[in-house]
Amino acid sequence: MRIHVLMLFTSIFPSIRTDICSHCDCDFLSHTVVCNRPSLLVRTVSMLPNIQQLHLNTLNLPQPPHFLFHPNLRVLRMSRCGMHEIPASTFLPLPGLEVIDLSNNHLETLPPTVLRSLKFLRVLILTNNRISNLDQLAWILSPGVVLEQLDLSGNPIAIATSMTVFPPVRQLFLSDTRMESVNETTIMFKKLPGKCEKDVCRHIPIHNLNVSIITTVDFSTNRDLEIDSGALTVFSNATYVDLSNTRLPIGFEEWLERKSRVKSLNISHCQLPLHEDTWTACGQFLHSLDISGIGAKRLRFSRFCPIRSHSSFQSFRTVFARDNLLSSVYIDAVSIESLHLERNMFSDFPIPPLGVELTELHTLSLSHNLMTSLPPHALQSYPNLQHFDISNNQLSEIDPQAFPSIGLGLISLDLSSNQLSSLPHPILPSLLLLDLSSNTISHLDPHFFTGLPMLQQLRIASNPTLFSRCPNRESSCWSDHLDELTSLVDLDISNSGLEFSLHLRHLRTLKSLLLRGNEIRVIDAKSLPENLRTLDLGENRVQFTSNFSKLEHLRDLRVDQNPLRCDCSLYDIVPHLLNQTQISDPLLYYCFSGSWQYPLLPYLASVKPCVDTTRNFYSILITTFVIAFAIVAALIGGFLVYRKYAERANFVYKRISLVESPHK
Repeated sequence: MRIHVLMLFTSIFPSIRTDICSHCDCDFLSHTVVCNRPSLLVRTVSMLPNIQQLHLNTLNLPQPPHFLFHPNLRVLRMSRCGMHEIPASTFLPLPGLEVIDLSNNHLETLPPTVLRSLKFLRVLILTNNRISNLDQLAWILSPGVVLEQLDLSGNPIAIATSMTVFPPVRQLFLSDTRMESVNETTIMFKKLPGKCEKDVCRHIPIHNLNVSIITTVDFSTNRDLEIDSGALTVFSNATYVDLSNTRLPIGFEEWLERKSRVKSLNISHCQLPLHEDTWTACGQFLHSLDISGIGAKRLRFSRFCPIRSHSSFQSFRTVFARDNLLSSVYIDAVSIESLHLERNMFSDFPIPPLGVELTELHTLSLSHNLMTSLPPHALQSYPNLQHFDISNNQLSEIDPQAFPSIGLGLISLDLSSNQLSSLPHPILPSLLLLDLSSNTISHLDPHFFTGLPMLQQLRIASNPTLFSRCPNRESSCWSDHLDELTSLVDLDISNSGLEFSLHLRHLRTLKSLLLRGNEIRVIDAKSLPENLRTLDLGENRVQFTSNFSKLEHLRDLRVDQNPLRCDCSLYDIVPHLLNQTQISDPLLYYCFSGSWQYPLLPYLASVKPCVDTTRNFYSILITTFVIAFAIVAALIGGFLVYRKYAERANFVYKRISLVESPHK
């Protein structure tokens, strides 16, 4: 499969016809080509018929490239390419286009007929360009085409008149476009010096927007935009409305509850008059509400939210009420599934009214508040809670009965950045993630991990006294019970005062181990899990490493800012060190020889494997002993043989005389 493109490498190569996949990312499963190299200047693009998406991002393209005929291309994205204009014939060879993204360029207008040939066009994204005059946009589309989405966000719009006509569109995005006011008849833009400053040349009549088919309205991040109550009536049929960072009128809550059909509403950081600083509205069809940063001090949702509870309507599910002044909530809306109350003024844990259980609630976030304790039975009213975040409070105590003994299906629990010195050992059989980092924990109960059989991620970093009762590796320590976490995948014990290497060989499922910022001096890979892939030992006191060749699956090893010794002990970790992007920085990677400090990278080129001199000594000693023993044995054997046969060797046979002696 080949896709060819005529391309020019600026100041390097001449124009040639080459394979685009050698310079771009080609995903043949999703039929997508992505080019994002700034040095690549594309001239002509020719693709095989099955390619459906082409992404040309962060390239140098003053003008779009010339496309050869390709009817199967559905998505074209040319973002951050520096384009100043789009020729009228650009998209003629691409009649099948459904999505065009020209965001983050320098476009000031589009030719009137540039979109006319696109019968299937549904999405047009023009965000963050330089479009200031809407009268120059004729929006001539193919007959019968209705855009699903038109995004003009981030353009400095200054000129619009009664002649300005928008194409028929269902989702209209005008975020951060210098809007000044909206009422039942007109959208007005701010004055821009050097442009026409009269009201007549900076407004759009509402009836030019085809509001009857608009389902999504985004007027957000127009900080001085004043929205009139009449404008709310005009857009009552919209189901997704984003008015964040604007100024809303008196009576907005009444409109929401009685007239709107909105399902998803974002009015975060709006200027909105609230009765007694309390938010109570929930709408007829509402299922997602963001009221963050509106200055509310109290929050109240009755059991009848949304007002229409017929099964054909979606229930009230998600509430974002961050960055307010909330100190109390009254929630009787049992359909809520996700409640976000971060960065408020809660000093006590919020508990529903007596007899109310939020059985549908699966996410509760109370981070960055002022709570000091978690009381008994705190979670009893949230029986199906799965994700609980109470980080960045002032918790110093968690009652042993705060968590139900059975039935709680928590998946993630975040207790980080509090003042906890000890913890109970709850039974949480479904828990996958536990974050205890940035506390003052000095000890964990030996049975703490017993009730966490499914735990996969344990973060316990930045507890400086965590190992205060474990002076050395031989003493009894809470870490001895980590072997009970048979499903553990990620373990973070950074910045916790650890002075010795933990024995974690038994954690066969562990893939990531973070030990940064401790006091470890020697690390032996024999004590680490054999399936480990990521190991961070940065900012310790490691001088020697050993047996890292046994970690065959290790892919990411960090030992920066350690006083490594310039010796053969580094040999096993050389391949891992050379993969580090900052290995050439002598302030991060260095080694010591005697009292002298050297950059680590040059030394790695000449490091040799260690020779075990002790083993050689014993080999020589054994060999010498064997030879000596053989010599001694030979001598003794020779002596014994000599003693046995010596008399025979000295015997001399004499001749017997046959003549009698004369003396007889």
